[in-house]
Amino acid sequence: QPPDIARKTNHSQQAVDRYIKDYERVKFLVRRGIEPAQIQHMTGRGKSVIEQYIEIIEHYHPDNGND
Repeated sequence: QPPDIARKTNHSQQAVDRYIKDYERVKFLVRRGIEPAQIQHMTGRGKSVIEQYIEIIEHYHPDNGND
């Protein structure tokens, strides 16, 4: 749960909610075949953040982000 994540990572609840929202947006865009540079532009997040989200997606959603 997000409150548990916030507590365990010493991040604010607001930050955790933003991370989750951004991750879901990136997953949605990856699923539609959008290139990382375009995802970066569309989300306003940095290159390294997008790369990290894509690594997580590839690891936990190897079927290209589909649940």
